[in-house]
Amino acid sequence: MVLRSSDLVAKGVQRAVYLHPLDPTKLIKVLRPATTMPRRNNFNGIMDRLLPSTRLRQIRKEYAEYLRVMLTHPEPDFHAPIAHMFGFTPTNEGLGCITERVMQPDGRLGETLGAKAQAGSLTPAQLALLNDTIARIYANDIRASDMNPANFVFGHRDNGTGPGPEECVLVDGFGDIHAIPVRSMARWSNRIGLDDSCKRLARNTGLRWDPKARQFALPS
Repeated sequence: MVLRSSDLVAKGVQRAVYLHPLDPTKLIKVLRPATTMPRRNNFNGIMDRLLPSTRLRQIRKEYAEYLRVMLTHPEPDFHAPIAHMFGFTPTNEGLGCITERVMQPDGRLGETLGAKAQAGSLTPAQLALLNDTIARIYANDIRASDMNPANFVFGHRDNGTGPGPEECVLVDGFGDIHAIPVRSMARWSNRIGLDDSCKRLARNTGLRWDPKARQFALPS
């Protein structure tokens, strides 16, 4: 599959994200060449340089978590709080992972929680959507190791007949990617990890986190 530079819509530390050239409801995430990645001196950056295979391990963990969640909930009305994944495809930029696209009503990419927090444009209705997603992440014991503000996207997913209802979707950062997979050991250990992730998400967005209710609130 040929990906054009004009279809590049996002570039993370590990992957570049392109519009799918044949399906407007999907995106393609391509692992960036190691030579183009910014040098990082934290633990993950050092491991990437010493053991390049760890980059592929993260993708395997992401897919393993998606499979675990979906096979645990085969019921047709299951509402996944994470982005659906549709396999891999070879591209001119490298191996691509096909994932669903969360869109605004006019077809543009959905806005991230990070962008809304920075602009101060998060509405009470959107906060409710975020809290609904957080509640489903906890309820379904989803191992989300990188719940940063850029990984939560507001918008609509295609439901086969057109755009579905507006929601907040965790589009990246799920899977137990830690060297010691503590989140996979037990439900309680994953909840401790999710609690820490939500506290950090609150700090990074300016939201208030209620650890008892496990819900966010707008700053007072």
